[in-house]
Amino acid sequence: MPASGSRSRLGARAVGVLLLVTGLALLGVGARDAAYATRLAGTPGTFRVLYADRAYGDGRSSGGFRTVWHGTFTSADGRVTDDDAVLRDESDGHRPAARIPVTRAGAGVYYTGRPNYALGWLTLGLAGGSLAATAFPLVRLGGASRRPGRPGPRWFGTGLRVAWGCVAVCAAAALLAAVAV
Repeated sequence: MPASGSRSRLGARAVGVLLLVTGLALLGVGARDAAYATRLAGTPGTFRVLYADRAYGDGRSSGGFRTVWHGTFTSADGRVTDDDAVLRDESDGHRPAARIPVTRAGAGVYYTGRPNYALGWLTLGLAGGSLAATAFPLVRLGGASRRPGRPGPRWFGTGLRVAWGCVAVCAAAALLAAVAV
């Protein structure tokens, strides 16, 4: 039968692996969607609103009505057009004939190019990276990076404080940008 200490290290490693996988998934989604929201990836262009529709539970949440915008998409260079474009934007402030900067990620998938969206996705990516960094000592050492009898590397604690600080700053900036828009 294994000793109590090895069981607790095994449990800490299992929790660490779970946190690491979750953090890497959040990092991947956040980085991908931040790239589209900042218009670094995909096809940048303009979505022209024709009309709005209310949809119930469009897959982003468990329920509730969402505004779905129907219109046309034209790329910035004019080469790509979509006359049946649908934008599932959380904002209800669009009006018919309004022009919204978007990025086309693929057939029928559009991301609104606004600072608050970009900062929101960046926050998610940073939170995922920070969660993965937090999981590292659990996976590698089987416990916290600093113990009274066995101190861990000093740089690691500093790195975590900086990473989680970046998450807090980015989240605050996303909220400020959302209020300003």
